[in-house]
Parts: sequence; structure tokens; C-alpha cells
Amino acid sequence: MKKIKKAFLAVIVGCMLLSTTALAATNSFEFTFTDLLNYTYYESWQKVNDSQAYTITLDRYNGIFKNTMSSDNIFGCRMKDMSIGPVVDNYHTYSNYVTDYAQAYIYTVNRGDTMKLGAKKDSASISSKDLKISGSIVP
Repeated sequence: MKKIKKAFLAVIVGCMLLSTTALAATNSFEFTFTDLLNYTYYESWQKVNDSQAYTITLDRYNGIFKNTMSSDNIFGCRMKDMSIGPVVDNYHTYSNYVTDYAQAYIYTVNRGDTMKLGAKKDSASISSKDLKISGSIVP
């Protein structure tokens, strides 16, 4: 019986450690764009895995406020690896909210590299409203 309890506790502790690691790898971001001209890089994050893709989630709400992305108010972004310099993926546009959407890197990135998300209100946007968008990313 003691062996079963020890094994059960080991599994529980292992699950807790894995979930803590997954939560620690998720980074939040928030942008507000008032025009089509401003291209902004968000704060930098450490790459904590060996995946050659990042996952992005775009939220419908930022707290109690609704984000304003739509087919007329388009969010565009790409990832930059500050450790090697170049932009490491293609420019992507979003007009729909996504959850854990994977985007492949076009260059090899490494665990420990410093990553930044660059973003803007895409030039195909026809809305005059500010683009407010928030979400999370695992570089």
C-alpha cells in the first residue's frame, strides 16, 4: 500500500511540475494601434523549448474590454530572434481569433534565444477604429 501511495504522489508531483513549466512558457502581450503606420515590437522573451514553431492565441477580450480585431481591422505580426538578428518567420495576418495556433519558423531558432513579436495594424484594414488586441504566445 505504501508503494502505491508513493507512486501516486510521484505522478501528482510530476504533473504539477509539467503544468508549471507549460504555464511559465506562455507570455502575454497587448497592442493598441491607432493607424496603419506604426510597427511595434513587444518586450522580449526567452525561447524555452526546441520547437521550430511558435503558438499564438488572440483573445476576444482583454479583461472586461472587447478586442477590436475583425475582417475590417486586421492584425499583422511576425517573430524576430534577437540572438541571430533576422526576422525568423513570415508576416502573418489575422482577422479571426485563434487559440494555440502554430506558426512555423523559416529559420532555425534555438532554446534560450531572445525572441520578440513585431506587430501592426495591417495595411489591408479598412476600419478607422483603433486596433486593440491581446493574447499570449509561446515562442
